[in-house]
Amino acid sequence: MKNQIEQPKKNIMKLFLIGSLFVFGVSVVLISFQKTSREIVFNSTGDNSVNYRVFLKENDFFEEPFLEAGKTYITSLIDHIDIDFKYLENFTDVADAKLSYYLKATISADKTDKIGETGTYWSKDYQLTDPVVLDFDDVDSVGFDTTVSIDYPYYNSVLESFRAQYPIASDGTIQIALVVDNSIYSNNFDNPLEFESKSSISLPLLEKAVEASVDVETGNQAKEFKKAQEDLSPVYTIVRVVGFLLIILSIVLMVKVILKRKEFIKHHQYISALDKILSTNDSIITNIDNMPSLAKFQKFEVKTFEELLDAYNEIRMPINFYQNKAGTESAFFITNDGIVWIYHLKKRNLGS
Repeated sequence: MKNQIEQPKKNIMKLFLIGSLFVFGVSVVLISFQKTSREIVFNSTGDNSVNYRVFLKENDFFEEPFLEAGKTYITSLIDHIDIDFKYLENFTDVADAKLSYYLKATISADKTDKIGETGTYWSKDYQLTDPVVLDFDDVDSVGFDTTVSIDYPYYNSVLESFRAQYPIASDGTIQIALVVDNSIYSNNFDNPLEFESKSSISLPLLEKAVEASVDVETGNQAKEFKKAQEDLSPVYTIVRVVGFLLIILSIVLMVKVILKRKEFIKHHQYISALDKILSTNDSIITNIDNMPSLAKFQKFEVKTFEELLDAYNEIRMPINFYQNKAGTESAFFITNDGIVWIYHLKKRNLGS
């Protein structure tokens, strides 16, 4: 009786512990699915340079065929100008890249500073080269060198014609630019990182035998790309797996406890029913150690012990009782004149 009282308490404690394990497993899984992100940064920095050489017309004063960069030039002596562009982009990470570049010249007639106004009266673009495409794989920098020759007198004459047709005070400029379209393919970004770089050199036009200054722009600004990315650390995967294992384990243990509880209830019902029969009918029941063979008898199976008592009251023969060694099944039977009346009490047939 004491064991029967303690058994439900033990089951309640087990269910509480298993329930706690299940809740803990669910909590671990939910935590593992919490999105944690980190900032992915990709930088690209230009290291571009522009150099040039001014080739001179034949003259009686300069022996060398050209003048290096950084000098003062008499525009009326300029034959052509060779411009060297060196393009270089450095990355903070290895990536694939695709570059497309071309060279263009832009001449413009601008409002002169002498009238105190700024602006452009007219301008025109000349594409000097067709686009060139370059591909790079697994690199941390990309670059190339290219040279273009500028027919300075031709562009100067174009603006002279404009000013002759429209006699307005104006200054002339020619800008030669290297335009590069960059597409960077980083494994950390879903879409290509795209930007345009421009290096240029500007020279004055419409100047007659005077000093000519040269303005150079390299376009070396740093480009920064950022994005937030979910942290795919293997720790979260391991935690998630552990959480699911705890959930599965708690479910298996809960099922086992429930089944064991059902088995305990059935066993209790079986023992109670057996004790009731034996205590009430002890004087007419004979215990036997071995179950005899009943094959030669005409057998009548009864569904209740009361039906077996009815047979006893008619023939007044003792009721034999046998229980299997497992203690899960009992047989009560009466034999007389080749007939056997038998009642089976089985634990598995009892309801929960």
